[in-house]
Parts: sequence; structure tokens; C-alpha cells
Amino acid sequence: MGNLLIFRERILKFLASKDKALRLVGRFLGGTLLFFVTGEMYGYGSLVAQPFMSVIFGLICAFVPVSVVFLLYHLVVFLQLSAMAVEVGILYLILIGLYFLIYQRMFKKTEIIFLITPIFFYFHIPAVLPLFVGSFVGLYGLPAILMGSCCYYFAATVQEAVIQMNNGTENGQIYNLVVDSTTGNTELMLCIVIFILVVAVVTGIRKMWIAYGWYIAILAGGVIYTFAMLIGGYFANNEVNILAEILSIVVSFLIVMIGQFLYSVIDYTREENLEYEDEEYYYYVRAIPKITMEEEMSVKKVFVPARRFYLKHKEKQDNGGEKS
Repeated sequence: MGNLLIFRERILKFLASKDKALRLVGRFLGGTLLFFVTGEMYGYGSLVAQPFMSVIFGLICAFVPVSVVFLLYHLVVFLQLSAMAVEVGILYLILIGLYFLIYQRMFKKTEIIFLITPIFFYFHIPAVLPLFVGSFVGLYGLPAILMGSCCYYFAATVQEAVIQMNNGTENGQIYNLVVDSTTGNTELMLCIVIFILVVAVVTGIRKMWIAYGWYIAILAGGVIYTFAMLIGGYFANNEVNILAEILSIVVSFLIVMIGQFLYSVIDYTREENLEYEDEEYYYYVRAIPKITMEEEMSVKKVFVPARRFYLKHKEKQDNGGEKS
């Protein structure tokens, strides 16, 4: 455990020493990945779906704040949907506008949570989202992942509608196809219910006064997500690959646990319960120290530069000769 903590300290020191450069690289890679996924979801063979466009958007994201990236993302999606069907683009704009007015403008920091949601869905590890929000954000981050999930399934529905229209299997308006398919998507409804349940459980356990509450919360959330997804998928008549679902949960669990390990390590064996008072209140405080580990430095041998001593000694002799 000691070596693991030392390795953690090395990583944190490296991240702190290269903070500005790593932020730029992280913004670039995150923006590139975001717009690559956007091109795959909404591109439909257009210019946005080309890899070099993802790199260009990534370069832009490296030098602008998250709020600008948030607006740029929705602008690209709106233009892509409008090029396919104006009414679908307007519908998306109305939904995002309501989401921004009701929630996002009051919780600016959750913009990045919304943006990473389609990325985790694209790579088939959506369980990271409720576990992460429940562990590090809390209930106020829940609407961000719910809206991001709706947008992901909305994009999947639009893709299917476009394919059906191009193949001639559907002759109706694409707007009706998208609306009917999205509102009747049982997988989306199941995802929303499970996300709400997992975030509530993880947040509740994390805030309880129990030892190792953070780790218990993440483990409990992963178990609940697994059983809820398998059982809910069975009753909703959704096709569920059990092996792939379990593997996805394990990967998601490991990602969140690594994030928790880097965020803080708490020594529950040194827990203290303190009590004190002032003129108006009694205070009951539970204090649990964080674990920090420093590398031991061992000095094997000290080399004294004799040349410097020789030069100073000679200089004194010369000065003594001049004085005499």
C-alpha cells in the first residue's frame, strides 16, 4: 500500500508541475473526442464526420472556456439536424433552450458533465456517469447526465430514421418518426430510472457517517446498476448481452475507483469525534485525516569540491603577500 501511495503522490506532483500544459492537452484531446463522437452521431457523411474536423474543433476547445465549447457543440448539432430536417433541428433547439433556462444557467460547472455523457455512451461504459456524479458531484449533477442521455438516444433515433427514409421503408415525415421513436424508447426510460436510482443511492451512502462510506457507495452503486439493468432489460424486452454488460460495469467501476484514489485517500483508522461549544452552539465534529506519503531520501555520500577550497586558500595567500 505504501508503494501505491508513493506512486499516487508522484502522479499528483507531476500533474501539479505541468498543470498549464496538461490542461491544454486535456482540452484538446477532450474536444477532439467530443466532436469525433458528434460526427459519428450526427454527421451522416457530412464534413463534420471527417477526422480532420474533429482535430480542428479540438484545437478550438483547447483555447476557449467550457461554456463556449458547450455552445459550439449545440450549434454544430443544430446545423446538422437542420440540414437533414429543419423541424428536427428546431425541436432540438427548443429542448436545449428549455434545459439551459431551467437548469444549466444556474449550474455552470455541470456543462462538462453534459458534454462527456455522449462520449461514455459511445464507448459503452455509461455506468461511469451515475457513479461519478453520485461520488463527486451530488444530486444537483443528475439533470446533466439525464439530458445528455436523452440527447444520445435522440441521436440514435435520428440515425435510424434517416436510414429508414433512405431505404424507403418509411414514407412518413422524419419528424414524426423521430418523436414517436424517442418517446417510445423503453431503453431510454430504463436508463433514466436507473441513473436516478444509482445517483441517489451513491450520494446517500457517501454522506452517511460510516467508515469507508465512499468506497461502499461506489460498490453499492455498481451492484445496483448491474442488477437493475439486467432485470429491467428483461422486463422491458430489451436485448441485453449479460457478459458485455458485466464487463462494462467492471470497467466503469475501476475508472471511478481510480478517480477516487487520486482525489483523496482517507485513513479511517485514525477517526476522531470532537465536541466543543461557543456562546450559542454545541459542535460535534467528526475528523478523519487524509493519507499522504512522501518518498524517503537517503544520502549515501557527500562530495566536497576541494578545488573551491584550494582557490580560496590561494587567494588568501596572494592577498597576504600584497599586504606584506
